[in-house]
Amino acid sequence: MTYRGLVRPSWSRFFVELQKDLKLLFFLILSLQLYRFFIVFVFRSAIAESVSSADYGLAFFSGIRFDARVSMLSLIPSLLASLSCGVFDLQRFSTGLRNWTARLMLLLNAIIFSANYMFVTEYKDTFNQWVFGAIYDDFGAVIKSAWSTYPVVTIAFVAVCFYFLSSKLALKAIETPIASEVWLHRLGRSIPMKVVATTLVLCLMTFSARGSVAHRPVQLKDAGVTRDSFLNRMVLNPWSALRYAIKHHSRLSGVSGLETLLPGGDIVGAAERVFGRTGFHNLDDAMQRTSQGIAENRPQHIFFIVMESMDNWPMMERYQSMELMPEMARLGREGVQVDSFLSASYGTMISLAAIMTGLPDVGVITNYQPSAQAPFPTSLAPQFKGLGYETNLFYGGYLSWQRLDDFSRNQGFEHRYGGNHMGDWLKGNEWGVDDELLFDFILKQLDKETPSFNFIMSTSYHPPYDLDVYGKGFNLKEIPQDLKEAYDGQVSLDVLGHLWYSDHEVGRFVTEAEKRFPNALFAITGDHWSRRFLNEHPSLYERTSVPLVLYGKKVLEGVEIPEQMAGSHMDIMPTLFELAAPEGQTYYSLGSNILDSKRVQMGIGRGMMVTPGAMISEGKVETLPFGAGTLAPDPDEAGRLVQAWQGLGWWRIMKGSDLPGG
Repeated sequence: MTYRGLVRPSWSRFFVELQKDLKLLFFLILSLQLYRFFIVFVFRSAIAESVSSADYGLAFFSGIRFDARVSMLSLIPSLLASLSCGVFDLQRFSTGLRNWTARLMLLLNAIIFSANYMFVTEYKDTFNQWVFGAIYDDFGAVIKSAWSTYPVVTIAFVAVCFYFLSSKLALKAIETPIASEVWLHRLGRSIPMKVVATTLVLCLMTFSARGSVAHRPVQLKDAGVTRDSFLNRMVLNPWSALRYAIKHHSRLSGVSGLETLLPGGDIVGAAERVFGRTGFHNLDDAMQRTSQGIAENRPQHIFFIVMESMDNWPMMERYQSMELMPEMARLGREGVQVDSFLSASYGTMISLAAIMTGLPDVGVITNYQPSAQAPFPTSLAPQFKGLGYETNLFYGGYLSWQRLDDFSRNQGFEHRYGGNHMGDWLKGNEWGVDDELLFDFILKQLDKETPSFNFIMSTSYHPPYDLDVYGKGFNLKEIPQDLKEAYDGQVSLDVLGHLWYSDHEVGRFVTEAEKRFPNALFAITGDHWSRRFLNEHPSLYERTSVPLVLYGKKVLEGVEIPEQMAGSHMDIMPTLFELAAPEGQTYYSLGSNILDSKRVQMGIGRGMMVTPGAMISEGKVETLPFGAGTLAPDPDEAGRLVQAWQGLGWWRIMKGSDLPGG
């Protein structure tokens, strides 16, 4: 066939195919809207009762804008085929391509719906930066944990049913155009009418591709349209949310990462703000400190214990009737308990990396950065090794997870032990051994005479929550009377029993270790909050704070304890160093000694700050329940300090110590 034989211009053929594309666009948008409705309905308890029908309307209308953009972009190949039909007789090809586009996109929507449903269940948010935990994590363990934690079969069944029903309806609908052949024939007689009709449809598709009829396309800020934070988070569909998460992660890891964390990028000014002085030429000089030798009885053994998902809220007076953490409460009474305390970040490895390196989490996955192949001056292990301690890492999971073995070795830990070293690890689950096996192994492993610094990470308060906690002594089988109104039943008491179990085991370990090592010092904290609470509406403090307890009767004897304290993970290392080092010892830290009465008592976590009486996040201040009589800081000034802190962390990890102009 000649080229001329293939060329058969036809406006009607083109417009028929274009209308079918328009129908498919509608179905793809509808599928995303139905998913949003399903999520909002299932998780309606997470939405404040004060939210009005107008708020729901705004959320779903704004959601359509994001849905239209995603759906239209997926239709570009089909649209190009339809445009080609105006010149060539390609209707069969265009129809086939459109049908396969419908099948593929509806299938992908069903798959991403399923994954995002489990994400929302865990994080109460659609895909965000936490999704990278699955990428860098032990993927097999993630899958096994999801299988045992969530109703995967039910979710998959619903997704399959949704796919088959939606694809069947969509394929049937796009067989025919919106307008009949008779109407098109009449319309085709008038060139102006053909131009108007074509322009209208193409404009509709263009607006869909932009998600907007205004001068700019729809943007992330357009998701915040209601007064409820959860409802706002559901405005983004999973595709849009994933795109923004990837974009944000890429920006942080690239050359513009500093500007993202520190608007303006003035890293020298940030250093001056954080350290309150000028005249230094590199960050390492700025972070250099000199120990005061505050403990008369320096510890022979130090145990820095990070408990998986250990929350601070069960330590609050309001929740004492549940007795979820009696051992931590006892150790806090007999030692030092810091109520105003933040984790370095919101995930296990990113918090551990911040603690190990002494540098804050700034969203660049520190343990995978080239600069982390050697210890930083602020790194935990080498500084305690310099004091004469043997440095050990004990992890109840597996050292292959998040390349923890290589990373901890690179950060100076001499000995590293994982779940496979700890006896009958088959009794554990895909995330590691039970806490009792971890702590028993440590007691057997350590030499009584050799001074040691021991960094410990537990695993038991983590999905799949498969321990027989009642068989181990947990006896809370119904919610206490004083908390019945606060409890919505979303989190089972059996799950909370795993927190009790972890508390019980760490208390038992401290008791046994103290007998064996009477001159020991213990620091116990949580890696991040558990995302488990009595209801869907915890306060900012309840959903972010983790505990810090310092314990060691001989070591803390005679040490002056400030009346009010606040801190974060970044402040534990300098606090322990001051208790372990003689006066005049040089060390490096971005944080500072919590027990220093002259210190400005505050703690900085990922994007937030805590003081003895208040917590500040995203410009909002929450007064703490035990903060009566304390002044809350100015939220704008606190925000600038947090930005400066994060900017310094990013610079040291990505650029090194030297400052511009130094």
